[in-house]
Order: sequence, then C-alpha cells, then structure tokens
Amino acid sequence: MPFNLIVPIASYKSEFLNALPPVFVKDEEGLMPCIKAVQALDLSLFDHIYFTILRSLDNRHDLQARLQEQFYRIGLSKAEIVVLENPTISQPETIYQTIQQAHIEGAIFIKDADCSFTGEVLPQNGVVIYPLESLPWVNPQNKSYVAVDDNFYVTNIIEKKIISHYFLAGGYCFEDAQLYCRYYEPFAGQKGLYLSHIIYSMLLDKHLFRPILATEYTDFEMPKTV
Repeated sequence: MPFNLIVPIASYKSEFLNALPPVFVKDEEGLMPCIKAVQALDLSLFDHIYFTILRSLDNRHDLQARLQEQFYRIGLSKAEIVVLENPTISQPETIYQTIQQAHIEGAIFIKDADCSFTGEVLPQNGVVIYPLESLPWVNPQNKSYVAVDDNFYVTNIIEKKIISHYFLAGGYCFEDAQLYCRYYEPFAGQKGLYLSHIIYSMLLDKHLFRPILATEYTDFEMPKTV
C-alpha cells in the first residue's frame, strides 16, 4: 500500500499578496521552514511527498520555482507540488482537495509546516504527540491536546483545551486516504474545522488511533515576510 506525505501550505491571507508567506522565507542557512519541517522525518518511508500551494500566491511569488530549488538542494527527488486554484477554508479541506487533485491512494501522513519533530511514523491511524512539560516555554492556549489510555490508544482529541499533558505536535496519519475523504465530506464547507474534528468523528465510530510519541520537538520561529 502506498504511503504518502502531504505538507499543506495553502493558507491565504491578504498580506500574502504583497509579502512572501513566512513558511517560504529562507533562514540563515538558506532553507525554508516548510522544508525544515520534513527533514527530521525518515523520508524513505514515503512513496510520494506532496507540497500543496495556492495558484494566486504561486503567480505572485513564483513558489513552484522556489520549492523546486529547495527540493534540488536537499535531494528531495520524490517531492511533487499540488497547486490549488482556489483558497480553502480549512486545513482539512486543503488535504481533501490535495487527495482529489493528485489522485492519492493508500496511507497519508500530514505534516504541519511550522514545526519539526522526530519519531517513528507508520502507515496507520495515529497522531504525533509531545509532553507539554518537555518544552522550555509554551503558550498552552495555542495547542491542541490528546488523551491516551493505559493501552496507549488515543481516547480523545480536542482543540485549545487542556485534557492531558500531551499536545498535538503537527503530524497526523490516516491509513486510508479515501476513508479520510469520506469522513471529511460531512464537514465540507464548515468554517473553523481542524483535523482533530475529523479524527474525533472517526474515534466515535471506533476507529483506532495510536499516539506517536515524538522524541524531539521544535516550534519554528517564523521569519518575517519579505
């Protein structure tokens, strides 16, 4: 079964029309945050790596060329760029549109572009977690939280409410892309939608999710737009 990595970086803000979104701004080493976000993963696990961007921002900032330069620099030969014609209203919709447009099948691992972690990723339902107390500083209100039972299964997942000391660390795995789509579709068009809502719906239907305990975690300090 194929295993695919998706990095959704198609968020839209009006200021991005005149300024490069921070996840594409190179650091002192010449690397974009969205590229650093996947470097700590074992990329050999994935058959394809998809970076999803918006057509309007690509036209203004030549994002495809910028990304291709980064792919070449770090030897990311399996990377592909999915360009969405219209902005989405949520990350789950961006994932859904990516799956549909790129005809993705098999397992998918979704990676946020603004953080990095190390951990064992498998092609099964799971979420990456990290203990809150292991960070030197954090605003707990900015995180989402996961409850885990004694058998190390996810029992609850919720946005911006502390229900355990484990927070979501920017990685989400679904063992079947088409099953993800079926669970997304009832939420289509809903504002304020997060991947946690999709996962919670699946938990209610007795789908099992394993926590993936990150051994290291870094929140990126986003560079200024240019």
